[in-house]
Amino acid sequence: MARILLIDDMPAVRKAIASLLRSGGHVVTEAGDGKAGLEAARAGGFDLVITDMLMPKRDGTSVLMELARTPNRPKLLAISGGSGALSEMDALRLASLTADATLAKPFDNATLLQAVDRLTGAQATGG
Repeated sequence: MARILLIDDMPAVRKAIASLLRSGGHVVTEAGDGKAGLEAARAGGFDLVITDMLMPKRDGTSVLMELARTPNRPKLLAISGGSGALSEMDALRLASLTADATLAKPFDNATLLQAVDRLTGAQATGG
């Protein structure tokens, strides 16, 4: 079991990912934008932060850069599907400078759970 902060501005995507992670036995805290995500992350206690790259208020790049500088930081997983202004691959290339791993949207459930397990050392308990 890992404590995970999930930051994504798309409610349906966020809820689907959170549900999958919870079914795997993880404790998930959700944030709907980068600003709210950073506020939650500052409280600490997370093993992993999963952040979308393209969001309002604070984008994933600024979230990753700030969290990468914190002592005893959680592992960082960047996810992106791109947008009209920035391709998915460009967003993930940028993320790879500070993130421990990246995933392109859409990804399948097994790929996400494997990445989470690899980053946290946790083994999912459900399926």
